[in-house]
Amino acid sequence: MHVVNFRRVTAALWLIFALVLAACGSGEPTSAPENFQPIVTIYAPTAAPSPTPEQPTPLPQPTATTALQAAGAVTDAAASASGQIGENVNPFTGLVVADPAVLRRRPLLIKIANTSDVRPQSGLNSADIVIEHYSEGSITRFTALFLANAPTKVGSVRSCRLIDIELPMIFDAALLCSGTSPGVKPLMSASWAHRNNLTMISDMGGTECATCPAFRTMDRLPPHNLFANTVRAWEELDKRGNNVPSGFRAWTFDPNLPQGKPTAVIEVGYKSGSVIWSYDPQSGRWLKSLRNEKQIDALTREQIFAANVLIVHVPHVTTLIQEDVSGARSIEIQLWGEGPLRVFRDGVEIGGRWRRGSEIGMFDLLDVNGNKIPLKPGNTWIQLVPMNDIIVNTR
Repeated sequence: MHVVNFRRVTAALWLIFALVLAACGSGEPTSAPENFQPIVTIYAPTAAPSPTPEQPTPLPQPTATTALQAAGAVTDAAASASGQIGENVNPFTGLVVADPAVLRRRPLLIKIANTSDVRPQSGLNSADIVIEHYSEGSITRFTALFLANAPTKVGSVRSCRLIDIELPMIFDAALLCSGTSPGVKPLMSASWAHRNNLTMISDMGGTECATCPAFRTMDRLPPHNLFANTVRAWEELDKRGNNVPSGFRAWTFDPNLPQGKPTAVIEVGYKSGSVIWSYDPQSGRWLKSLRNEKQIDALTREQIFAANVLIVHVPHVTTLIQEDVSGARSIEIQLWGEGPLRVFRDGVEIGGRWRRGSEIGMFDLLDVNGNKIPLKPGNTWIQLVPMNDIIVNTR
């Protein structure tokens, strides 16, 4: 039974869980209970153990140019038409990987905070995909997907939201976060139950822990001092027999410049502050700012960049689930079915629709004629926005 159908019969649960306060904070700092012990949770469908991949090692992010030089083309014509990705090509970026072993490990989705006390965040420019969405109230939060690169410090890590029921099934990935609210946890568990049990681990509470999937630093106060180590997370998935490749093959890539509306600036008017993407013709990348201030990756000290920016319009429904002690309500972002889509790459905009069916690993990007929109080889940033009450300006 697909998760969409499950949601339709869980209305009564909202009333039950609305009376429960979250154990995990969400937005700007709030007072935490004295016994506050956030955990890191990895969710992945259990599977029969597979051969252990080679030890994952940090890899430099390849560029579209080096990928094309190495392979001659990112995808051949038949692969582009069918939506299949060629051999040794990352299905999330369309780039040839230097080490094919990375494609045999499970992609990791890591939940990352986006409040003023955690910026600049670590590891965002190493991600293949980043999804930005409303958490609750007016703040946004990130879910970043890692496959090609293996940063040892990603974060800071925060708790999952209802959207994180959907994202692991879309990208066929494992999920790492600092737990969930009491209202979200049973819904997440129930929606995944029909795809086998969940795998859960704690962060073990270590400071600079050498063997933990996540660790705490001493340079900031909890809960903002929790960071993920992707190498250790993959090792943990090895132990549990869940370090298996993703079946995601929904996207196509093409380095050639497509037809589209010339666009130099994208402004997404979130309530917490406008996200601004500016196209840099010299690098061929979109560069990210928040309220006209450059957003920086703390690991590289570079401005956050993307080869592709997707504006995905999705219904947002405020539930009765309380996410924190302030009473903020959880938002159900209904990322199923289909809806409006705007793809930005190479300084142009291409309009169309996104479509998601019941299959794991399905998230199609279609133009107005129903054909797949080819992305530029490289990383992608997805801005999830409500259907009506947010302004997206371009120029």
